[in-house]
Amino acid sequence: MQRYIAIIILFIATATSSMADTNGELIQRIDSIIDNITQIYGKKQARIDFYKSMAHKSQKPETLLSAYDKLYDEYFVYQFDSAMVYVDKAIRLADRIGDKYHHDKSRIEKASLLAVGGLYGEAMGLLDEIDSVKLDDELRFSYTITHYYVYMYWADYCHDNMYSPRYRNRADSYLKQAVEMLRPTDLYYDFFWGEYYIYVERNDRRALQHYFKTLKTVPVESRWYAMASYAIANNYSANNDNNKYEEYILRACISDLLNCTRENLAMQDLAMFLFKKGDDNILLAERYINFAMDDAKNYNNRLRIIEISQKLPVIVSTYREKLSSQNNTMRFALFGVSILFAFVVVLLYFYSRQNRLLARHRHELSESNQLLSSLNDRLNTLNSRLLDTNSRRERLAKLYIDLCAKYIDRLSKFETLVKRKIKVGQVNDLLNTASSSRLSEEDAATFMNSFDTAFLDLYPSFVDEFNALLRADEQIVPPHKGRLTTELRIYALIRLGVKESSEIAALLFYTPRTIYNYRSTIKSRAINRETFECDVEQLCRVIHS
Repeated sequence: MQRYIAIIILFIATATSSMADTNGELIQRIDSIIDNITQIYGKKQARIDFYKSMAHKSQKPETLLSAYDKLYDEYFVYQFDSAMVYVDKAIRLADRIGDKYHHDKSRIEKASLLAVGGLYGEAMGLLDEIDSVKLDDELRFSYTITHYYVYMYWADYCHDNMYSPRYRNRADSYLKQAVEMLRPTDLYYDFFWGEYYIYVERNDRRALQHYFKTLKTVPVESRWYAMASYAIANNYSANNDNNKYEEYILRACISDLLNCTRENLAMQDLAMFLFKKGDDNILLAERYINFAMDDAKNYNNRLRIIEISQKLPVIVSTYREKLSSQNNTMRFALFGVSILFAFVVVLLYFYSRQNRLLARHRHELSESNQLLSSLNDRLNTLNSRLLDTNSRRERLAKLYIDLCAKYIDRLSKFETLVKRKIKVGQVNDLLNTASSSRLSEEDAATFMNSFDTAFLDLYPSFVDEFNALLRADEQIVPPHKGRLTTELRIYALIRLGVKESSEIAALLFYTPRTIYNYRSTIKSRAINRETFECDVEQLCRVIHS
């Protein structure tokens, strides 16, 4: 009996260790993919460019509709605004040529896209315009499952005790109708039956069977693989199996990355899981939550941005605390080294006094003492620079935290406004408010002021050194102390390594042409036009206190 017990214990220990190794390998793979994400996005963009070229070269309605469909599919989880452009083009073209099939298909796709973007009322309004009785089997399934997703997203968005259950029940009703239309040959057959058993029947075992079948029948880079892995992870989480949860949320993230899915939940859920797991994982959590925020911004998903904005400050704050702790450890280490050096100096002093009669030894000891003194001075200098660097870092951290706090407060007020206007049915007013550019202008101004403060804190002599490169009568004087002009901001970014006019334009909210004109104008005022921008890159090589 004892032998059997020992074997069982050994098996459990081996399985646990193996799972830990698997999860570690999956994290390494995620990091590797993120490090090379530009290449993956490049392949995505190549496909997009191909379909754009196909649409540009042909005027045949059939070819154009096919190209628009492909572009919509490529952009659907990659970039909301672009997907909307091409589905609208498909709708207009189908209406113009009287193509009823593509008319209905494109409207269903637009409704699905609106739901992803958080525009649930607009999505339902579009679906209500479609006569479902006249749809073929394929479109009727798409029509029904889109209703399911709209109400699922709507329920998640409400997240309350009144409306959320109501929308969840409607979603279940449409899911019941949808699964009855499925054929076993459908690529998504097992996935939706898994959804049915998990949400309608509440049968975890049957649901997992279908989700695992999905993983076996679709490639890793497929959206169905990502969604099935995410569903499996949530199932294990509900049953408190954290190791299995971690494994499948990692697999979901890998699939999303390979598929260029920017509309996702897996990455931010993984970040929060690692954050709660312990301090050893805070660096990874900080990296993944920032990556998820970048995805949400690039996709333009309002709901995801709000969700991540609520989680980001907590992770970033803990991350900064960990860095501060590491800095304190370094300070203590330096203090200990200083005491050690002082002790050595004392020993050398007594040794030198005892052997002052020996000229050669006295000389050698004197040289050693001088060397140690020099090293100690260098150590003190490095310590002073470290303290100055930490001081600058703390100021920048405060600046960043203040900026985050302002945006969080603004988001909170906007959320309150949205809820109030939705309750009173002021949808058009809400759309006008959301479409207003006032907030963007305010955000841009806030960003410019924060950028000026941070940059001049790091490079206080930048303006003077920059003006030294210009002719005496063409130098730039900032209108306010601590602020930069547009020209100075452009070359501040060049000093930081941002050289392309398109990148500078995106950061400063200008067009690339405007940035090009600014650069040309300033270059004409330089003492040495040929080497001017190279000279700017070499400015402020010594950061003054």
